[in-house]
This record gives sequence, C-alpha cells and structure tokens, in this order.
Amino acid sequence: MADQNASYSVFEAGPFRQLDKGKQFLKDSLNLNSMEVSLNSLPPGGQFPFLHKHKENEELYLIIHGQGQFQVDGNIFPVQEGSSIRIAPEGVRSLRNTSQEQHLEFIVIQAQQHSLKQWVSTDGIPLEEPITW
Repeated sequence: MADQNASYSVFEAGPFRQLDKGKQFLKDSLNLNSMEVSLNSLPPGGQFPFLHKHKENEELYLIIHGQGQFQVDGNIFPVQEGSSIRIAPEGVRSLRNTSQEQHLEFIVIQAQQHSLKQWVSTDGIPLEEPITW
C-alpha cells in the first residue's frame, strides 16, 4: 500500500522473503521519475534465470543480506552483505545465491548513465528551521 503526497511517497513492501516472485519494483508504487528501484530476494541456491544488459541505464546492486556470486562480462566474484556493485549499461550480468540455507536479499537502483548532475554536496540545501517530531 502506498501513501503519496506532493513532497513524498511511502510504500511498505513487507519482508524481502515474502516478495511476490522475489521482486518488487518501486517506480509505480512510489511514483519515481528519475530512477527505477527494485527490492529482491533470491531463495537458497536461486539465481537470475538469464544474463542481461541495458540500453541506457547503469545499475547499482546493494547486497543487504546473504552471500552469492556476481558475474559481469564473464568475471565471477563473491558478494555478501555490505557489497555494492555498479554496472555500466553494456556490462553483461547475472547473480546467484551460493547459500543453501539463507536468502540473498538486495536492492537494485537503475538510472540513466551520466545523468547525475547534482548530488548531496551540490544539491542539498541545509535549513535553519528546528526539527520537531
């Protein structure tokens, strides 16, 4: 269920292990207009069913629970909780869960390559008003 306002959107997906088909895209749920974000869970021994790449979007994978192996352009390397992996659009990629006991949970963020023009230090505006809860 989503809560949307002119200034913010909130969506509660629930526990990663209970995601429908192991994936929840957030673009429509949060009315995102500059990126796609997905919440993902691969079961023990699970893997992406195919290799893939993108036309314009780079991807950032944030591993938040579990362990696995990532493959990019034929290079295979281990990933675990705390791993961050950026992949250019043309990078041919796949991911698998190497554990036989726990889910591999991760977030994927997609944005158009070279589109970031401002970030925290150049876009953020500190305000003087006090924080009230």
